[in-house]
Amino acid sequence: MSRSSPSLGTLIWSGEHWLNYLRPPGAEADSALLSLYHAHYSSAGQGTLAFVDIPDFFTAACTDNPAFARFIIATMIRGSGHIFDRDLPLLEARCERGGDIRTAPSWSIQTANHHIESTWSALHKPLVGPPTIHPDIVFTTFFFADEALVLLNGQKIEGQPYLRESWRQNLGAPHSSAMFALAETMIRTPD
Repeated sequence: MSRSSPSLGTLIWSGEHWLNYLRPPGAEADSALLSLYHAHYSSAGQGTLAFVDIPDFFTAACTDNPAFARFIIATMIRGSGHIFDRDLPLLEARCERGGDIRTAPSWSIQTANHHIESTWSALHKPLVGPPTIHPDIVFTTFFFADEALVLLNGQKIEGQPYLRESWRQNLGAPHSSAMFALAETMIRTPD
């Protein structure tokens, strides 16, 4: 039995990345965007950072660990062209995962003045990989959802998941704008 050699590189972070981008039917613009990073390991320790943009109502970066938030912004966001590559207020938040990971997982983000709830359901069979767009992400497991919702202070934000063309680059076809990646692992390889 042969064993594959381990990846040579320094572990940067390992955890989860959750996306929930919603649009009303026929709309060109998103009505809700949530991009949440939850670390099991990073140089800044464990933590959660949720970028939230509900246009005209609430836009912020919400975290339970400011050092982790700065780490993610520096390693994953700044200079990437990412939709959240902009200056946002950084708010202290309580972030908790709920629901059944197999059928309808959810995240609750509670700041001093706002409560955001996000749920993913009608899940597809997981895709285990790479490939990923980011060359230093060496492993992940994608779960795409056909249904999702975002609540702001108990009010449902109009919109539903849609096919994102950007997935074609690494998965060969468009996939849902509502997804989560478990066991996302990023390394830095020696030059």
